[in-house]
Amino acid sequence: MTDAPAALVEIDALTVRRHQEAILDGVTLRVRRGGVHVIVGPNGAGKSTLVAAMLGEIAFDGRIALNWSGAGTIGYVPQAFAVDPTLPVTVADFLALTRQRRPVCLGLTRAARFSIGRLLDRVGLPGLGQRPLSVLSGGELRRVLIAHALDPEPELLLLDEPTAGLDPGQIQETREVIRAFGEDHAVLLSTHILAEATLICRRVAIIDHGRLPAIDSPAGLQRAMEESHRIAVEVTAPAAELRDALLAVDGVLALDVRAPAAGGGTLSVDCRVDGRPGVEAAIARAVAGRWDLHRLERLQPTLETIFLQYVTEQPGRPGRPGRPGGDAAA
Repeated sequence: MTDAPAALVEIDALTVRRHQEAILDGVTLRVRRGGVHVIVGPNGAGKSTLVAAMLGEIAFDGRIALNWSGAGTIGYVPQAFAVDPTLPVTVADFLALTRQRRPVCLGLTRAARFSIGRLLDRVGLPGLGQRPLSVLSGGELRRVLIAHALDPEPELLLLDEPTAGLDPGQIQETREVIRAFGEDHAVLLSTHILAEATLICRRVAIIDHGRLPAIDSPAGLQRAMEESHRIAVEVTAPAAELRDALLAVDGVLALDVRAPAAGGGTLSVDCRVDGRPGVEAAIARAVAGRWDLHRLERLQPTLETIFLQYVTEQPGRPGRPGRPGGDAAA
């Protein structure tokens, strides 16, 4: 058996403390080339702190290894970027002034213009080089920042909440740029928007209170959480008797019984069930012979329900175990 190639980024037991409080608590993560990898979690969970540690901006305990040789770089796109509307800087000026390869003054050479034109083509902004930075839309500005992060070609692209504050069209355009770069590069994206994980990522790492309780593909997380499947039932029945009948069914773990706002005898029941086959038929048999059954539907777990299962604020409730040596890539 041959050893798997080393991950491009190896993070082991990463811990960051602020005033004796652990902002990151023993985070272990692997990132390989190919595909977009997502750190998803609520605001304050530690996403931006993880990015700052990878950029070397804050002190930490543990290990971060960047496994590339030569002059490889990290491209970084921050969550927020303010532009002074009175500053007379064009898109080309901005990219030339901030490029990492060499200092360039405002007077661009023809070669520099061509290079910047190629960058803008790459992020879907052809011909925008002479447009003032201050008049760009939010989506255009975000893609200019991605162009800046891609110059020179980075080994790793880090993006912190890359679609926050954008409208739906701008979000789609920005996702396409990220997805295209991630096809043969390493991309690590932090977000609190769960849709980012399902639409563009290869691996999801859930972060909460500075820990990574789960790392997997979106499909893998769904398979791991089959016990959180739910069955929606609508029945005309007395609430207490219906509750007793459903809880007596093997495979039904918990119930949420709700009466309609307008009154009446029809109840909506959210049954949390395990993954065993045939539980829907058992529920139907327990209900249909006694009362009017109007609806019975199994609801597949979404990333939102999985996320809530892993990330809980209930005191004393243990979280699901994390995966040591978590790999953010296949």
